[in-house]
Amino acid sequence: MDNVRFGIVGLGSIAGTHALAINAIDKASLVSCYHKNMSKAEAFGARYGAKAFDDFDAFLSSGIDALVITTPSAIRAEYAIPAMRKGINVIVEKPMDIKLESAMSMMEESKKCGVKFAVIFQNRFSPLNVEIRKAVSSGRLGKRILSSCYVKWFRSQEYYDSGAWRGDKEIDGGGALMNQAIHGLDLLLSLSSPLDSVFSFSALLNHERINVEDTIVASLKFKDGSLGGFEASTASYPGCNRRIELTGSDGTIVAEDDHLITWKFKSAEDGDDEIIRRFSSSSSSPADSPRVGFENHKAEYENFVSSILSDRTPIVDGNEGLKSLKAVLAIYESARTAHPVSLSS
Repeated sequence: MDNVRFGIVGLGSIAGTHALAINAIDKASLVSCYHKNMSKAEAFGARYGAKAFDDFDAFLSSGIDALVITTPSAIRAEYAIPAMRKGINVIVEKPMDIKLESAMSMMEESKKCGVKFAVIFQNRFSPLNVEIRKAVSSGRLGKRILSSCYVKWFRSQEYYDSGAWRGDKEIDGGGALMNQAIHGLDLLLSLSSPLDSVFSFSALLNHERINVEDTIVASLKFKDGSLGGFEASTASYPGCNRRIELTGSDGTIVAEDDHLITWKFKSAEDGDDEIIRRFSSSSSSPADSPRVGFENHKAEYENFVSSILSDRTPIVDGNEGLKSLKAVLAIYESARTAHPVSLSS
């Protein structure tokens, strides 16, 4: 195999971002799309060069090597597992599912069937976050002290009213945390010691006709003894850029989206000035809009395609995707019970 042929199921707004990313890769192509509504499948297929299907079995038999799942979160396993059983690799939007049992089923099936399984957390692949991970991995922060993330965004009432699944716990699993801020949580967890326990509060403060939180805060304790904080909201007008703060005995890194705020260490290294110059320009990420570019998605898809062609584990495999899901569920459980919740290793 020298080209990975993709099919996509779930043709909402984010599906176009995936299609653009796939079609921008030399060794990949989007060849098929599926939706129960044939007219919607045909419209999407015409736009992105994919053959449309309204029969899922026929879609799976259309010669695809990998399946992209961008359906509502609660039904992703329903599409992933049949595909895996046909030897098709799978990559799913975040969160991998809303239930731990379903997520584990997908992981177990991927191992049983010998296929690659990955979860979309594209922020890990931004050039700035790659540099931050290098610094953290090399120990430049010293002893970890605080690792925190703040996702104070704004979504209008019209945003929630525009889709029946938005703000519905049974379909989407949660609100500001599960649907939006999980990206920031995943990034924080990928740059920190494993999470040990959480204590949290959540509230619905500024939206109607939804049964999930629009605001949530959590205190974090990591297994290395360091601490942290997490705040997320879709009710904070007009919205701010996502902020990550990593502090240690030997240094501090602060970033807002792909804009570097602080890059200071006790010991300077060659390349620090270039990193500061490169990433200190103003961020253009829209904190009040669900629209995203596709460059980071493209980088993750390049890794996924490489993992298939070279038989390697994707950077954000099922095990990595499971970390943020477990953390989200623990934060929700703590908010529900008003008690700290420990996470098993």
